[in-house]
Amino acid sequence: MKTKILYLSYNGMNEALGASQVLSYLYQLSDEYEYHLISLEKPKDFADKQKMNVLQNTIQSKDIFWHPVEYKTDKMGKLFNFFRLLNASKKIVRHNDIKFAHTRSYFPAMIAYILGLKYLFDTRGFAFDERADVGAIKRNGFIFKFLKKIEKKLYKKASGINKLSYEGKRTIEENELFEGGNQIKNITVIPTCVDLERFNWTKRRYQEKVRVGYVGTATGWYNFDKTLIALKAIGKKIDYDFTIFNDNQHSFISEKLLEHQIPLEKVTLKKIPFSEMPERLTDFEIALFYIHPYFSKRASAATKIGELLASGIPVLTNGNVGDHEFYIEQSGCGKILDFEQLDSYDFENLLNKLRTEEVSRNCRKLAQEYFSLEKGVEKYRELYKLIFA
Repeated sequence: MKTKILYLSYNGMNEALGASQVLSYLYQLSDEYEYHLISLEKPKDFADKQKMNVLQNTIQSKDIFWHPVEYKTDKMGKLFNFFRLLNASKKIVRHNDIKFAHTRSYFPAMIAYILGLKYLFDTRGFAFDERADVGAIKRNGFIFKFLKKIEKKLYKKASGINKLSYEGKRTIEENELFEGGNQIKNITVIPTCVDLERFNWTKRRYQEKVRVGYVGTATGWYNFDKTLIALKAIGKKIDYDFTIFNDNQHSFISEKLLEHQIPLEKVTLKKIPFSEMPERLTDFEIALFYIHPYFSKRASAATKIGELLASGIPVLTNGNVGDHEFYIEQSGCGKILDFEQLDSYDFENLLNKLRTEEVSRNCRKLAQEYFSLEKGVEKYRELYKLIFA
């Protein structure tokens, strides 16, 4: 008989993140474990009955029981999303006699804690510090201090903990997240992995014009202004084409391109479904982006890093985010840029060194070593055997 596990996710399974960082794992792990998956689905996805039915049938074919809950986007709805997920969890735990939970981030962990389940705290980031970093709550305020007490309880009660970065693990163990972190010993690191069979390496023909690419959101944790400032600095040294794959921020992106006087004839802006992304990444030779180096980003591991490297694409980005320095700089699979000193770089020389088949193959090797979905699945199997016995 399979061990039953409640899997809780605030991300929807219709989202690219849910597809790549939840379902990709569960489809392989479900041969040994009986999953009851609860996720919050965005209203647009939830209302599309045909889309939901197709995904439900796919998930069910893998012997996974999916219980989608609609994510409310209004102010009061957001407040009650937690309680709606809690109520759904209570019913499923009671009806199926579930003892274990895999919780994706903080609020799901709080639900497992409340229900008295033995749980894997798959923390993703430092959620409460993320709220403080973006100014949603004050670091010296009562709410933040209260949440930090809850955070400490969640870590101490967890049967197992997974971080996305070694820098995040170090931050906990050296008491920089909260006092007493050095007493927590059950921390594993599994970064956001990538399906290497989908994201393939492709041999590129490098020509005079460099093909720079950008994938994903241009707001939030990402600073698109700094990205475009770096692109302009590159353009002073070498001719380029700039391809952007983004879902729903085209007006914002277009405004920024005009603001920074990026020649529009050099830009391609498209919406690409996740299913087509591996094939379309062949349009890139170099990837460029900037992530705000907030304290909370120490625990980050951008999904796109693994996908880009697996596709043989070196990365230009900033430091002080997760394990960027290790994956990109030390491996020679890109460059950690000082975005305040862009004029100091010889981008023609830098990019010519990165635009080679040898570097591209090294990117693929790095992804195989650290971002392989197969290796990630095996690490989860090992974790499960330790904590769900």
